[in-house]
Amino acid sequence: MKLKTANVLVSASVLALSAGVTAGEDLTEQEVPKAVLNAFKTVYPAATDVEYEKKVKHGETVYEIEFKDKGVEREIVYSADGKVLKAELED
Repeated sequence: MKLKTANVLVSASVLALSAGVTAGEDLTEQEVPKAVLNAFKTVYPAATDVEYEKKVKHGETVYEIEFKDKGVEREIVYSADGKVLKAELED
């Protein structure tokens, strides 16, 4: 039974890596590149409950910011130079 569980975990890990995404690293605001932080704060100056995360997707380092804006949960993914790569509302 343990072997079967181990195989499932290995398979899940391989799938995650093959999708081109590595596990994220939580960051403090001070660790976020200035270009990313400036782009974010320019558009969302009153954001609350802000969480920063650094990830590698398809070989590129990206910065994911989850936050609330006027009570709506949002997630924005930025490139290291502050360009928006993806933006979505959370359900």
